Amino acid sequence: MDRKLIDYLPDILRNILEFRQIMGAEQPELEAFWDKGNKVVDNSFVLSEDEDAASRWEKILNISHKDTDELDVRNLRILAVMQGRLPYTYRTLYKSLLAMVNSERDFKLSVDVDKRSVSIVVALSSKELKDEIEKLAEKMVPANMTLEVLLWYTTHRMLEIKTHGELEQYTHEQMTELDLR
Repeated sequence: MDRKLIDYLPDILRNILEFRQIMGAEQPELEAFWDKGNKVVDNSFVLSEDEDAASRWEKILNISHKDTDELDVRNLRILAVMQGRLPYTYRTLYKSLLAMVNSERDFKLSVDVDKRSVSIVVALSSKELKDEIEKLAEKMVPANMTLEVLLWYTTHRMLEIKTHGELEQYTHEQMTELDLR
């Protein structure tokens, strides 16, 4: 913490040994107080909450999590359940997906009303969220429409516009995940 109690005293008192010792003894207490205050503020928002707050929300919302889930994934799952409000429209689904992946470049939502189908393509950078996106979409997409949630992989057709010289800097795995949209 950059706030020091001694800095709040007038210059004449800062040089007195007893005041320096008093301020030195009280400084850790003040830092602990600020840390607890910051924790309360962080836990007030789903995306910045800690493990304890996430566990509390999961219990309230009846959400189960895997032991391997990271805190970010758990928080996004909680946010997805909290955002599931009726009526479900294209805009609502789009905003929910955007909240989960944080960038419009990380997903593509396509709705074909005539064929009654919904397709969501998720970028590989968000592949750990694919299952959560699928669960959210299953809740929001009407039952009379088909749903397809896919991962975005780079295809040969996307790479053929590049020269061999441009592609030689990438490994095979990097080319699979290359974002050429």
